Amino acid sequence: MTKVNAFFSSSIQLHLYWIIFIAILYIVIHTYRNKSINPILDIYFNYIPVLTHEFGHILFNKLSGGKPRDLVIVATPSERLATSQQGFAITQSKTSLGQSITTFGGYVMPALMLFLGFLSIKYQYPSLFITAYLLMFTYFLYLTSRKLLPIIIVILLVALLYCLFQSDNQRMILYIVTVTQHFILGVLLGEVLQSSWTIFKLTFSENRVSWDGSTLKELTHIPTFVYSVIWIAINLFTVYQLFKTYFLP
Repeated sequence: MTKVNAFFSSSIQLHLYWIIFIAILYIVIHTYRNKSINPILDIYFNYIPVLTHEFGHILFNKLSGGKPRDLVIVATPSERLATSQQGFAITQSKTSLGQSITTFGGYVMPALMLFLGFLSIKYQYPSLFITAYLLMFTYFLYLTSRKLLPIIIVILLVALLYCLFQSDNQRMILYIVTVTQHFILGVLLGEVLQSSWTIFKLTFSENRVSWDGSTLKELTHIPTFVYSVIWIAINLFTVYQLFKTYFLP
């Protein structure tokens, strides 16, 4: 119990430049994801952002009275290339309003989790943020129809946590919490910035592409542009608030 308390009471120092570096690396790898080993690195780096985005659909589906059916993260470069999908959520909604809320939630979630992650450091409870992702991953494991890779990840996580708590090394616990927190925040920041550009491109693309914005247009008869502006505004406002807090105190 003492070790668990030590984990949850861990306080870390925020290194904003680490987060910015990881975010830039994330964007570069994603931009050149079809080069050399980048397809593998892209999957590694955006596993958490994709989980966050798709879990946003699941969460908003539950909040609107729907029923989630499946959550999949595409974990092979060949399938991503063939389907142009990084992941997908299958949900069931009772009404078109519920389906609209479900669809809207995907692009909101990364910015929300990024903001909560910074708050957890500010108020010295970073372990709660990491725990939230562990719970998110646990639900993903329960729901997904593709369980092999998540089970392997769980086994590795359990082994890591077991060794960590058995060693009774408080410094190592702090190090793991620090690295994990900064990595998650870095890839989320990269995703928030990169997805804003993706939303912009999809909105003004001359080719007809099926994505969350076009789905919302069909469901609500409100132009895609409106939703794109809202999503990008949420993303940029979140980034602005974070940089305002830490660069312009």
